[in-house]
Amino acid sequence: MSTVILSAVAPISGVNADTNSDIAKQDATISSAQSAQAQAQKQVDNIQSKIGSIQAKQADLKNKMEKLKVEGKKLNAQVSTLRQNINERNSSLQAQARSAQVNSSTTGYLDAVVNSKSLSDAIQKVTAMATVTSANKNMLDQQQKDIQAVQAKLAENQKNDGIMVAAENDLTKQTNDLAGQEAQLKVAQLNYQLTITTAQDKKQELEAQKVAAEKAATEQANKTKAAAAAVAKANAAPIIQMPKTAVSSSVSTASAEDKTVSSSSTPNVNPATPSKEVSSTDTDINKNSTPTPSPSINISSGYTIPSTHYGTNPGTYVAPTCTFYVKSVMGSRVGDYWGNGEDWAASASADGFTVDNNPVAGSTIAVFGPNVRGGSYGHVAVVESVNKAAGTMVIGEAIDLGNGYFNTTSTVKISDANYGFIHV
Repeated sequence: MSTVILSAVAPISGVNADTNSDIAKQDATISSAQSAQAQAQKQVDNIQSKIGSIQAKQADLKNKMEKLKVEGKKLNAQVSTLRQNINERNSSLQAQARSAQVNSSTTGYLDAVVNSKSLSDAIQKVTAMATVTSANKNMLDQQQKDIQAVQAKLAENQKNDGIMVAAENDLTKQTNDLAGQEAQLKVAQLNYQLTITTAQDKKQELEAQKVAAEKAATEQANKTKAAAAAVAKANAAPIIQMPKTAVSSSVSTASAEDKTVSSSSTPNVNPATPSKEVSSTDTDINKNSTPTPSPSINISSGYTIPSTHYGTNPGTYVAPTCTFYVKSVMGSRVGDYWGNGEDWAASASADGFTVDNNPVAGSTIAVFGPNVRGGSYGHVAVVESVNKAAGTMVIGEAIDLGNGYFNTTSTVKISDANYGFIHV
């Protein structure tokens, strides 16, 4: 029974090393983009906070400006009323002044004194008249002061309006600047998100490839395991040595028809040119009618077989190859050191065995050239049965079909054995 050598199957964890590396790169890209996106979001939040603060200041300014407008309107109304009152009083004072001029204020005072009942009455009248005149003048002065005060307030309000309008314009400019920054950051965020999305899509694609690769690796491992089991089962059966067919003890006891090899056969074909026949001098063992007895010559299936002292141990060939198998089946009937499969025809011919294109069941070794069957070192197999009508034969062999050597029987074309057949 031969030993099967299976090539090691790569572990599933190592099948996708490149894919795992690519996935790690996409993870790094996603992480970097997410970090940058988070930083951009912080800046956006900060800008939005500033914009909110500016908008609050703008709202406060607008409220103050509205109040100033209301106050201004009130002051304008007060100024208008004061001006009207002043104008009316001015008219009254002017009338009193003209009356005094016409009637002469001196005459008025004299009349008041003359017509007084007493000195005290006269003093009171004169004092009253002076008081009225003074009061009118004081009132007019106060009204002028009030008007000036109101006008000063109006001027201050206008000044405040100008300051607030300028402040509002500045805040509006700040808002616009911040809004521009915010827009740029949002574009950056979208770019980061696009990077993340692209990397995630690529990662998903790579993960899908990884799953597919792992599945394929698992399936291959299962196939390899099943093939190994089949090989082990095939090799569990013992290799049975092929018995020799009709063998005579010597040439002297063979019939006359065994003195020469059958004309249908072409012995000792050159293995390098399988279809070429050897010279006629090699076709017959003895061309004379009277054979010379020799203890080193046997006859098997009509072919002359040289007696050898080969061993039966197949260990002279590498197990579990095709040569090891044939040696295990044929034992001492084949050489111990005939080389690789492609070398057997030449080696056997050199040792005196007949090599031709005629397969005989149970007593021939089929020899295949490189890459015809069994790889670049050639191949040998035991011919178990022959169907010349169909041009096929059944061979016993040890062959590696990709999952390790195993012992089997196969039906192949006779012509596939392009290096000929060794008769043993």
